[in-house]
Amino acid sequence: MFKNLFDKLSRKEDTPQAANEPGAVPGASKAAPASPAAAGPAPVLPHTLGFVTHQPLHDMQLRVVAYEFMVRDAVKRRESSASQWSQYDRLMISTLINMDVFRLLAFRRALVHISTISLGDPALEGFPAERVIFVLNPAMDEPVTADTISKIDAHRAAGRRFAIEPALFGHGVLPPPLQDDMLSRMDMLIMDFAAPADEVLAPFMDQLPGKYPAARWYARNIGSAEEFDVCVKTPGAAKRFALYQGSFLTNFHPVPNAKADASQMRVLEIMRLLRAGAESREIDAQFKLDSVLLFKLLRFINSPMNGLSRKVMTIEESLMLLGRESLFKWLTMLLFTSRKSEDGRSLALLERSLFRARFMEALGQKGGNHKLECEHLFLTGMFSLLDSLMQVELNEALSPLELPPTVIDALLNQHGLFAPYLALAISAEQDNHERMTTLARMLKLDAEDVNRIHLDAMVWAQEILGQNAD
Repeated sequence: MFKNLFDKLSRKEDTPQAANEPGAVPGASKAAPASPAAAGPAPVLPHTLGFVTHQPLHDMQLRVVAYEFMVRDAVKRRESSASQWSQYDRLMISTLINMDVFRLLAFRRALVHISTISLGDPALEGFPAERVIFVLNPAMDEPVTADTISKIDAHRAAGRRFAIEPALFGHGVLPPPLQDDMLSRMDMLIMDFAAPADEVLAPFMDQLPGKYPAARWYARNIGSAEEFDVCVKTPGAAKRFALYQGSFLTNFHPVPNAKADASQMRVLEIMRLLRAGAESREIDAQFKLDSVLLFKLLRFINSPMNGLSRKVMTIEESLMLLGRESLFKWLTMLLFTSRKSEDGRSLALLERSLFRARFMEALGQKGGNHKLECEHLFLTGMFSLLDSLMQVELNEALSPLELPPTVIDALLNQHGLFAPYLALAISAEQDNHERMTTLARMLKLDAEDVNRIHLDAMVWAQEILGQNAD
């Protein structure tokens, strides 16, 4: 149905070419917060937002190009009053500033959720206009007015950009006479695939893409490769969508008779030799069969992020300076980058794996685990998406590697010492805050520490990939 609707729109539309290129993302001091807009006693809210949602967003080639920051309870987006939103917005803004979230934005953008009633908050002026898009949410008891539109215009004059999810702005919060004024000022419109079907289709039933051709679209909560294909392959849709988010990237579906790339198989063999205690000349002999692999490995190892006192030039030096466990850790990265034709999906999976690995390792360090356990936590995170990468069952992908039992138990059985760390990383990606709270309590970690470690891990993964880009 969705695909057919796009087909019809593609045939019917006869609109001017959008100002932005198809698929392009639209393109910057802590002050006193605005006063709550609604009268009455303010609801009791926590002093912090707890676990901050920050999801990676992908472009059509599946490269990570942006992050989304939003309030922790999506249900409240539909139910919160103006006074509640005012407090949530202040907490969101102060939390992002305290976390120094702008470290993530050297080469990427951020979508930051606020409500329409906070458009007058001077703190918004502290966000980099060239890197931030503000996603507006409605307050159920304070509809959009002409004054709201005027505030948006003032921000746009200063270079700030905006997005909304049209399905959230019904007639109760966006009066029909102001709908065109509001939507025509948006740089991005959002479709949530997790919403009821009528809400997903509503923007297209209302011909919004044709009415606002300059706005790009962001598809959120894409749960399958088929839904992603709808956005990127359907005529009339492909030129609209610029950002994508959801579990479609990591959801695993075995491909019959799938075979690993020859270079990936060589990396697996090298890793097997390393685990089996093979001498350095045996390992070096494998690298000599593919010199590109050695070049990539040394580039990873010599990254400034690792802080080595001198550059490593040979496998023997790597073994001497790093040890087998650390060398094995860096070899895992080659599994994602050794393919003869690297694609955006492999690099996106690598970044997600690097995040999980660093996040779990740092959680282990914070919790007082010893060095070897932290190394194994890193491996658990790195291998957690190996099935998605190689498109084979995870036990089959892991079988040649002879990994430590604690790693295998966490990956295959979701059990044992490392399982809560992996579950916490996955829950953070899925925005499952109840699960995160339970797991953090189990690991004796508080939300502030988890938020900081989460952000640090995202920055680290981004910098590792940036420093090792071709």
